[in-house]
Amino acid sequence: MIDRITELINELEQEINDGYNTLPDYQTNDEGKTYINGAQATLYELQKQITELKQGLEQGKNFSLLGEESNNG
Repeated sequence: MIDRITELINELEQEINDGYNTLPDYQTNDEGKTYINGAQATLYELQKQITELKQGLEQGKNFSLLGEESNNG
């Protein structure tokens, strides 16, 4: 499941980048680019969290549904 989520996140990253790169470079698009930059920052944080989750699961750590890490021992 994590691999599929990672795949979707990567597709979303490409779509956001494409959207940003295809906007004409006019001053009237500055606000739109700001929203896209915000979406990119949120996406990068999501990528980081998914990577940490995957690494933690590979190391045998347990994570609750509430996002708190619980110790196995």
